[in-house]
Amino acid sequence: MKLPWVPHPLDREIYNIAVPAFLGFLGFVLFDAINIFWVGRLGTSAIAGVASAAFLTWAVYAAMNATTAGANSLIAQLVGAGRAEEARQTAVEAAWLSLGVCALLMALLLPGIGAIFRLMGLRPETAAYARQYLTIYAWALPLYYLCTLAGSVFNAHGDTRTNVLIISSSVALNILLDPVLILGYLTGRPFGVPGAAAASAVCMACALALQLVFLRRRGYLPPLAEVLRRPAFTRSADILRIGVPAASVNVVWSLVYPALTAIITRFGEAPLAGLSVCFRLEGVPYYLGIGFSTAMATLVGQSMGRGDIRRVREIVARGRLLITALLLPVALAFIFIPGLLVRPMTTDPEVIANAARYLRTVGYCEIFLGWELLFEGVFTGLGHTRDYMLVSVPLTLARWPAAWLLAITLGFGTPGIWWAISLSTLAKGIWTSRLFHKGVSTARLLAPQLPPALAPQQ
Repeated sequence: MKLPWVPHPLDREIYNIAVPAFLGFLGFVLFDAINIFWVGRLGTSAIAGVASAAFLTWAVYAAMNATTAGANSLIAQLVGAGRAEEARQTAVEAAWLSLGVCALLMALLLPGIGAIFRLMGLRPETAAYARQYLTIYAWALPLYYLCTLAGSVFNAHGDTRTNVLIISSSVALNILLDPVLILGYLTGRPFGVPGAAAASAVCMACALALQLVFLRRRGYLPPLAEVLRRPAFTRSADILRIGVPAASVNVVWSLVYPALTAIITRFGEAPLAGLSVCFRLEGVPYYLGIGFSTAMATLVGQSMGRGDIRRVREIVARGRLLITALLLPVALAFIFIPGLLVRPMTTDPEVIANAARYLRTVGYCEIFLGWELLFEGVFTGLGHTRDYMLVSVPLTLARWPAAWLLAITLGFGTPGIWWAISLSTLAKGIWTSRLFHKGVSTARLLAPQLPPALAPQQ
C-alpha cells in the first residue's frame, strides 16, 4: 500500500490546475490589498468604509456563482466526454444568462446602497466612503461578472495558467493606477476612495478584453458572431440547477459578515479595521483552498463526463490530503506569530491587537476551511451542489446567533465572534467530508451521467 506522503501521479494534475488558479484568485486579493494600502493614507474611516463595501462586493461575487459554477461544472463534464462543440455553446449560453443575472443584481443593489450601510451601523463618515466605493463597483458590475465567467471557462478546460497571466497583468496595471487616481500622483487631482474603485474597474475591462482574445484562440468559444447571437437557452435550467445552490452557499457566507458587523461595531471600529486587515492575510490560505476547489471541480467534472468513478474517489482523497498538508504551516503561523503577520499591514496598536486575536482564533480551524472549500469544488464537479448547500447554509447562518451569544450574552466580546466563525468552519469541513465519503447519498452522487439538456442542438 502506498504511503500517503509519497508523491502520487495525481499530485501533478491537481497542482497544475490548483496552483495557477490560486495565483489567479490571489490576484483579486492583491487588488484589495493594493487598494487598502493606498486608501490607508486617507485614514481609518476610509479603510473601514472600503472594508464594509467589500463585504457587499463579496456577496455580489457569490451571487455570480448562479451561472459561473453551473457553467464550470457542465463544461468540465462535456470536455471530459469529448463533446467540445457543446462545451463552446454552453459557454455562450452562460454568458447571456450571466448578463441577465447581472442586470437583476444591479437593479437590486443600486437603489439600496445608502440603506444597506445605515443598517450596518456605520458612522456617517465611514458610510460615505463605503457608499462611494460600492456605487462605482455596481455600475462596473458587468465587467466583473463576465471576467469571472471567462475565468470559469478557462478553469473548466483545465487551462488555469492563461487566466492567471491575464489577471496578473491587470494587477500590475492596478499598482500603477491606484496612486494616480486615489492620491493624485502625477496629476495633482486626487479622487480618494472613488479613485480606488475606478482603478479596479479599468483593470477589469482590460482583463476581460484579453480573456476574450485567448478564449477564441484556445477554441473555448465559437466565433464572435455566434457569441453575439441570442442562444436557444436549452442549457439554462442545468446551469441554474447547479449554480443557484452554489451561489446560495456563497451569498449567505458573504452576507453573514455585514450582519456580524452590527455586533463587531458595538466594540468600536478597531475590531472592524482589524478584521479587514486579517481578511487580506487570510485571503492567501482561503484562495489556496479555492484553487484546490477549482481543481476538484475540473478534474471531478471531467472524470464524471468519462464515467470514471474510481478516479473521482482517488482525486478527492488525494486533494484532501494535499490541502491539509499545505494549510498546516499556515495554521501554526496564525496561532503562534499573528502579531508579526499583521504589523506590515497597519501601525495602529489597537488594530494590531484585534487582528492578532482574530488570526490566533481562526488558526485552530484553518485546515477545515481548506476541507470546506475543497468539497465545494467536489460537489460542483459532481453537479450536486444542492447537497453541499444543505450542509453549508445552516451552519453559516448559525454564526450570527452564536456570535451574539458568545460576544454579548456571555460577555466574551470580540473573541466570542471570532470563535463563532471558527467553530462553524470546523463543522462544515468535517460534515461535507463525511457527506461525500460516508453519506447515504454517495451512490446517487456518483451516478455518471450528463444532463439530458446537453444533448446536441439541432
